[in-house]
Amino acid sequence: MTYRGHHFAVPSDWQVVDLAADPGTCVHFDRHAVYLGTPGVRQDCPAHFQSGRTEALLVEPDEAAAPGTTVNPVAHELKAVTGGLRVTATYDTDQELVRRILADAGFPTTAPAQPRATAPDAAGLAATAAAALPADVTTFTGKGFDACAAPDSGTMSAWRANSPYGAVGIYIGGPKRICAQPNLTAGWVQQQAAAGWRFMPIYAGLQSSGITSPGSQGAAAADDAVAQAAALGLGPGSVLYEDMEAYSSQYSGAVLGYLSAWTAELHARGYKSGVYSSSDSGIADLARNIGGGYNLPDVIFIAAWNGVADTNDRNVPASAWTGHQRIHQYAADVSENWGGAGLRIDRDYLDVVAGRPQSATPSGIGVYRAADRTFYVADRNGADVGRNMFGNADDMPLVGHFAGPGRDTVGVYRPATQEFFLTGDNANVAVYTVFGNKDDVPLVGDWDGTGKQTIGVYRPSEGAFYLTVDNLTPKYRVTFGNPNWKPVVGNWSGTGKDTVGVYDPDTQTFHLSDANVNGPANDDHRVTFGNPDDVPIKGDWDGSGTDKVGVYRPDTQEFFGAVNGGQLLAKYGNPGDKPLTGHWN
Repeated sequence: MTYRGHHFAVPSDWQVVDLAADPGTCVHFDRHAVYLGTPGVRQDCPAHFQSGRTEALLVEPDEAAAPGTTVNPVAHELKAVTGGLRVTATYDTDQELVRRILADAGFPTTAPAQPRATAPDAAGLAATAAAALPADVTTFTGKGFDACAAPDSGTMSAWRANSPYGAVGIYIGGPKRICAQPNLTAGWVQQQAAAGWRFMPIYAGLQSSGITSPGSQGAAAADDAVAQAAALGLGPGSVLYEDMEAYSSQYSGAVLGYLSAWTAELHARGYKSGVYSSSDSGIADLARNIGGGYNLPDVIFIAAWNGVADTNDRNVPASAWTGHQRIHQYAADVSENWGGAGLRIDRDYLDVVAGRPQSATPSGIGVYRAADRTFYVADRNGADVGRNMFGNADDMPLVGHFAGPGRDTVGVYRPATQEFFLTGDNANVAVYTVFGNKDDVPLVGDWDGTGKQTIGVYRPSEGAFYLTVDNLTPKYRVTFGNPNWKPVVGNWSGTGKDTVGVYDPDTQTFHLSDANVNGPANDDHRVTFGNPDDVPIKGDWDGSGTDKVGVYRPDTQEFFGAVNGGQLLAKYGNPGDKPLTGHWN
């Protein structure tokens, strides 16, 4: 086979793929193949592969790269450059075969293997390390997804604006990383982080049957993962996940030793340890060995495809990994399209705050007292924070961050005239607009995740939400629930976007959607909570960055949050007051 003047002698049963003819072809190294050309930015790849790398070549034009060869024996990969071509050669057990193919084609194939770094910090990594992002780019609460190949920036932008997802899994390296990653660069990571995405950096390391020296192999995997993460700008404090696919019990001892060494080495290098595995194998083994002398990961990433977006698992005790230290992969290899961009993904739900303090403070509570036109606000426990007089006696109270990110301030809606008066400082009107119809219910929310809340209304006669992003015209008309149900909006998915919900007072059930769409909303979550005659509320009761539902009991002036099974937050206010929640500081 000849390509751009170079002759490659490959086994006759290897497939030859011309990427120029079909740029959407998925370049995956789990089959004997030669890929010619540059992988497309939108490869049509399944969500994941489990078989691991074998002997394969990707041959790309590259006039700019300096000639030479690098070898990564941990990742089972050679990269060789000469004569305007760059070759990525992968292997499983036959490194000599790919070396021979490269040598016959005129590529240099000798290069010293990179020694395993032993420094306890990551500051002395290779000069290719990118400027480190804050460690909290690997923390998140809400829905995420992972795909075999990192999506292109256009897809990421479309999904950020339209999907319920706020975190993305990226395969940063390892001998079992199958898909080529033309999009995964330090610049791409920086761009997505700036857009608000959070990351699950996944290292596809050795699998159970390939572990022969658990301690040294686990440490070597951690060192390679740190080098790959640092080159992408993921610095110390970040959580890195070893991907350990399902295995039989005969390998339990070797796997536990390997994962223990992985965790110890990551900690020595200043990183946090995560482990992805099947609930019934790797996760169950880790849970059974709590206190058993192994170094356990900071975060567990549970593969259990039950379709439920939570972090509960039958193999993990409720008392283990409870400090925001879990991810649940709840569906595998599904196709989704958001904003015109389609992907095949695995669906994940994250509750990860490992390695940093919680970024959000719990929501506070408060009341609006129409008789004296005053907002009274308190912390979650009912301790007074302050008060503000604003509006008229017949106004409806509103709370939000109307001038941009920061503390919540007060506003009112005047039903008789459909006027909104919103402050940025609890005193002066920053936003004035007229919107909606008589009998509409006023709403405010950050509908697109911009950090600034804008207005909307719920129209009971239609069972429809009308949501604006400019305080003037509706961007979304979302239908949800029955006309007699009550609207409740919040950041249910942890993405920073407020989405719609409704409360059925007859059954005390909240129906919550993770996305704002034009048309019928998806009923993504149902929560039954409270008593008849309660008033529905919402708040970030535990400071995780995600809103949960709650109720206010008018007869007793008590606030209850649906967190940790449901709890009384505080008794606050007087009979006849209207409940409020928000971040006051």
